[in-house]
Amino acid sequence: MDNYPSHFSSIVINTSAQLSLSLLCLSLGALVTQLPRTVTAREGETVTLNCHQKDTAYQTMLWYLQPHQGGLTLIGYGYASNPTMEDAYKLEYEVKQTDDYKNCSLEIKKATQEGVYYCAAREGHSVRERQISRT
Repeated sequence: MDNYPSHFSSIVINTSAQLSLSLLCLSLGALVTQLPRTVTAREGETVTLNCHQKDTAYQTMLWYLQPHQGGLTLIGYGYASNPTMEDAYKLEYEVKQTDDYKNCSLEIKKATQEGVYYCAAREGHSVRERQISRT
């Protein structure tokens, strides 16, 4: 699917150790939102980011990380409420999706990774179509 996200919102996490994390909830044709809009946490704290899709029955919700210097990297996704984590993120992150596919959360077990966190919703379950990089 070559559609690009049409809706997004953002969340910023400020930590006492100058760590800044952001979350953008994106969709591939669905309205995806997140609350709260702002989260404050200290470095090393557990942080949960929440994402909600409205007016769709997309079974797949995905979480990505874009470090300040780098391209998007898939953290993990929920497909039909079954979470799948990428190997590099299994220890520090956890994805949870509700049975109705409408809500998905990302638990960051220790807030240490700076960058932008993206939530996306899409149809189907193929999530490795292409690597997105920043130029």
